Amino acid sequence: MSIRVGVSIAAIFITALLVFGNVQAAPIHLQIDPQKSDIKATVADPLAKLRETGEIEATLRIISGNVDGDTQNPGATGHIKLIIDATSFDSGNSHRDHVVLGTALDTAEYQTISFESTHLENVQIDVPGKLGHVIVVGNLTLHGTTREIRVPADVSLDSDGTLSGDGEVSFDYTDFGVRVPRLLFALPAGKDVTIHFHVIAERANSARVSQTAHP
Repeated sequence: MSIRVGVSIAAIFITALLVFGNVQAAPIHLQIDPQKSDIKATVADPLAKLRETGEIEATLRIISGNVDGDTQNPGATGHIKLIIDATSFDSGNSHRDHVVLGTALDTAEYQTISFESTHLENVQIDVPGKLGHVIVVGNLTLHGTTREIRVPADVSLDSDGTLSGDGEVSFDYTDFGVRVPRLLFALPAGKDVTIHFHVIAERANSARVSQTAHP
């Protein structure tokens, strides 16, 4: 279910790189920092009537990711690849996590989730070199199935060249062959998942990135 979170995040970073490329000389190569990036997925809670909240929230860990592009032609050359650890699914409930990992995500066979962009759409620059918005189009591979997705992202660029991306995207995870997990009393969780993401990308030769990416 939450695997798609990783895909959304990857898309966001690509957008950021392309939108703000005019600030630096082309080409650009950034590395996503797993320690500073957050991915969260939410689905409808089958026991919503018995709880204060109607959603279940889980997190996933980014393994690695890169953002590349030519600042002179970001729409055509912008590219991002992101790898997510499917086995890192964590909702804060060990029983629920066991069910999701074993019977829904099938992590014994599908241990990673990946996203690779193909192009950008509707690139909008709100503040030149600082703020922008874009739709990242790419292929998400989840549970052994690859499908195209479109991810809207808001991006910003700090004075030190660090890119940050934030956004949210929803979809039906059963389109990827992921089974709807049944939890307590055999009640099914919701089929639609919403991915919330906050991603940080820095220059690949940055000491900070090297240290956080390889603790």
